[in-house]
Amino acid sequence: MQKYECVVVLRSGLPETDANAILDRFESSVTNHGGEITLKDPWGTKKLAYEIQKQTMGDYYLYRFTGDNSLVKEADRDYRLDDRVLRHLIVIDEEWDERNRVALAKRAEQRSRNEGVSDGR
Repeated sequence: MQKYECVVVLRSGLPETDANAILDRFESSVTNHGGEITLKDPWGTKKLAYEIQKQTMGDYYLYRFTGDNSLVKEADRDYRLDDRVLRHLIVIDEEWDERNRVALAKRAEQRSRNEGVSDGR
């Protein structure tokens, strides 16, 4: 199993059900091919560097997952055929362990800061 990283940019303003359907299809494809998603990180809505299909904003999502080449080919094909997906990129993640460790530490730190704010501290 190879380790991959995938960034998906969806059209901004899609109904949440449509966005979830696209992402769920990818997640089920990973698990159906015997892979595992180790990180799902929604980055939120961001301004695009340049206009794509008359869109200036996009909803970004990051995935880190394990899988084989057939999974990557299928995901690439699905994303290219879906007009709600503005861009996607799937790359082999050679620095997998270090990035996951850093990302999890950042997320835990942010979570603890947010809990401190919500407790009224």
